[in-house]
Amino acid sequence: MRCFTLYGPILCYHEEPDIEQVTDLSNPRNRLNLQKTGTIAEMHSKQKPGLPTEHLLTINIYTIRGKKKWEMCCTSKEQQVVWYNAIYAFDGKAAAAELDMVASGGLISPPETDGEGNRSRAFSDHPEDYGSTPMRRSLPDMPVLEQNGEGNRKRTFSRSTVEDVDLIAKVAAKAAAILNEEQKSKKNAMSPMQVILLIVVLNVASYCVRNGSDQTYKATLFFMNAFMLYVAFQHTESKSSGRPAKGLAARAAKAKRKKAAAEATSSDAVEKPKSFSKTLPVGRTIPRATAKKNTELDAQLRKFDPDTAEAIRARAAAPIDSFEIQPHSYGTTDAKIFHLRVGPNYKKNKQKAPSGPALYDLYSMDFLYADTALKNVSDKFRIPSIPGVTDISTGHAHIPPMLIINTWLPGEEPSVFSKATDGETYSTVMVMVLSKNTLEQLKDLENASPGVKLFSEWCRRAETDADFRGRFKCMGIVEDIETTGVPKFIHGYNGKPALVTKSGNFKRHDNYIEFSINVHMWAFLARKGLHALSPKFPDFIFNIGFTIEARSDEEMPEVLLGGCRIMNLDPEKAVVDGVDDVQL
Repeated sequence: MRCFTLYGPILCYHEEPDIEQVTDLSNPRNRLNLQKTGTIAEMHSKQKPGLPTEHLLTINIYTIRGKKKWEMCCTSKEQQVVWYNAIYAFDGKAAAAELDMVASGGLISPPETDGEGNRSRAFSDHPEDYGSTPMRRSLPDMPVLEQNGEGNRKRTFSRSTVEDVDLIAKVAAKAAAILNEEQKSKKNAMSPMQVILLIVVLNVASYCVRNGSDQTYKATLFFMNAFMLYVAFQHTESKSSGRPAKGLAARAAKAKRKKAAAEATSSDAVEKPKSFSKTLPVGRTIPRATAKKNTELDAQLRKFDPDTAEAIRARAAAPIDSFEIQPHSYGTTDAKIFHLRVGPNYKKNKQKAPSGPALYDLYSMDFLYADTALKNVSDKFRIPSIPGVTDISTGHAHIPPMLIINTWLPGEEPSVFSKATDGETYSTVMVMVLSKNTLEQLKDLENASPGVKLFSEWCRRAETDADFRGRFKCMGIVEDIETTGVPKFIHGYNGKPALVTKSGNFKRHDNYIEFSINVHMWAFLARKGLHALSPKFPDFIFNIGFTIEARSDEEMPEVLLGGCRIMNLDPEKAVVDGVDDVQL
């Protein structure tokens, strides 16, 4: 057993089992400068063989050579608390100016001197330099050594003369940083469970390929490719872990920091606001692209208020080159760029053709980040009321004048094992109103186009018929994808439709249908691919479209329900619920 002494930031241990037996305090067995070394102190209550008490104190020491620890056994609980308080004040990462100490593994180097040989450091590396009170750093209940009148040493405690609250806060933050660095270094290594899973998958695949039929071989090949894609995604994530985060996850992290800061500045006596406590008019969270000057659209929009029926119809009818391409904005899409199913006998011929005019015109779009999904659009946004547009009768109770599509994009890194259906979410809300052409067709539904009839049937049955509701399809087209730098194998999926089955949610309201798409519920590879592409969003011009899937000749050709053209969407500019929306 050895004994310990602490002078200022210098922690020493001596060969002697009791301080009374130490003859030369300036020559310890080893010493540690807590000011210049990353440390974290921990208290334990555990009886170990050979130790007199269970009151243990562990000092974890972090250097570039790894982690080591010193362990102390105190004679009582009171002494344990005193020592912990004294050492805890130095907890955290080594100061940047003192990183030379880390390189030496926490061992003490000679103090710097000025031209006359005097020590110039604020903290000396030698315990004898702390023998007088002015040189000793003031700490709560620091154990020191003094001599009584007879020249014998005795243990006493000096109370703190300075209440160092700032220091405690700083070292706590530094301690968290040290732990985070250690966790990141461990994150890239495969866990035993992952190794076992890999071995099992490879063995099952080998057996199936050797003994199975041709169908089994193809199925095995598919699942092996899916598994290898997952491993590749994990490897890519590990390689880029040291780079600054971008995309949806980066904005989510930034949003959480902003929200935490806003809550920290508010009074504790004031109840924290709930999610979506403030409502906004639709279209406030992302700007609409403006019309190019001296175009026909520009001339029309000058005559009407932007929220009138005339302005909505003018924007819907204008060609897309009538709008300025502005970063982080949205506008009307061109229905013709979406190639949809046509008959006859689509199952055999697989023919597609450009869509006819969309059934709904785009009114507004919003892009909102929150710590939970926006389950009801009306919880955050005021549903628009536009005379002659939202208050008209379609002649069919099940077909509303408005359609609102609310897509929930996960803000967190996807996990193959996660089953969460909610959490940090970017809600993309598109409000659409029936076009004049669709309104005319609804006056004679029996003679309307197949696309209008199919949509009418979907509106009638989707609320209670899950299979029919699952015919809803979404499509995404990136313009000039060859110039965006995304991998070539993704080009083949550009514009491919995706059925929204279990992830779709249908709600009927007085004058609108709200359809939500929960991307949290999509397959892992789909979520992972979307997340991997999110840093590229500011470089993309997206065209998002929706339709109802036709399955018979009578239901074809398919037609676009509605869509939106999103230009250079930047997750960094997403409005954060409860923070950025205060001034909107």
